[in-house]
Amino acid sequence: MDIEQIICRDCTKVSFSIGRCQKCNSPRILKHDELFSLNIAHIDCDAFYASVEKKRNPKLINKPVIVGGGIRGVVTTCCYIARIKGVKSAMPIFKAKKLCPEAIIIPPEMSFYKKISNLIFEKFYKLTPLVETIAYDEAYLDFSGTYNLHKKKPAELLVELSREVEEELGITISIGLSEKQIFSKACVLN
Repeated sequence: MDIEQIICRDCTKVSFSIGRCQKCNSPRILKHDELFSLNIAHIDCDAFYASVEKKRNPKLINKPVIVGGGIRGVVTTCCYIARIKGVKSAMPIFKAKKLCPEAIIIPPEMSFYKKISNLIFEKFYKLTPLVETIAYDEAYLDFSGTYNLHKKKPAELLVELSREVEEELGITISIGLSEKQIFSKACVLN
């Protein structure tokens, strides 16, 4: 069995292992032959507006939440509980209600989402000045040349970032890491 370098998604420890994390025994480890040599990340917050609403109102945690507008409006986003029922972004609200009648529909509050987005992007800019914004909840980050500043590889920084955003803001993020921007969206770490 090959022993390769891994990083733990729970405690962020980098080690050499063939299975679980050596520090916390977590099975949530990341390993890939090139994991520690890749520099371009694509970050996308998971169900961003719905996640923000659930963080703001913890009573919504285990409920299907749809963020969208009005009787003739569309779904801006929805949580994964609503997605299980077939609800999708850009779907008319009336169709979403038919698929998931128990859903809690919340009108979007873009100014609030922008504030949360700014907090997340501040964290991005602490890691690298090379941030290309795609949306409130999505960006490309280029970590080329940042090792001297942080003394950590991009994969290490990104696992720490993921934990920090989830702990502080209650939002999970999906991260892709690659050698080129065009591939980073498809090469997901988590």
